[in-house]
Amino acid sequence: MNKFMAIKKDDLLKFLVFVIVVMAVILIFPHKEKWSGFYYPDGCLICEDKYIFSPAYNTKEDCLNWATTLRAERNNPADLFECGKNCKEKGGFYVCEETIDK
Repeated sequence: MNKFMAIKKDDLLKFLVFVIVVMAVILIFPHKEKWSGFYYPDGCLICEDKYIFSPAYNTKEDCLNWATTLRAERNNPADLFECGKNCKEKGGFYVCEETIDK
């Protein structure tokens, strides 16, 4: 019976080490961020047919660069924009973990 118990304890130890390693990897390596840009010509937040959507970016800086470049090209101080992190469409709206506009 002792030999059987030793095998069980050894298996349990291996399993616990495996779980700890997996959790460490999850915590050490951050989840990949996806940034999306939303541009509102003339500052119109309800003019959905005029929205300009960016491609997906890996950093908020790239998204902000897209938006500020577009704003400079359009040369309209009334234009507004925002960039959102890990946005998902829900019920016709985009819900983002975080949004920035500067």
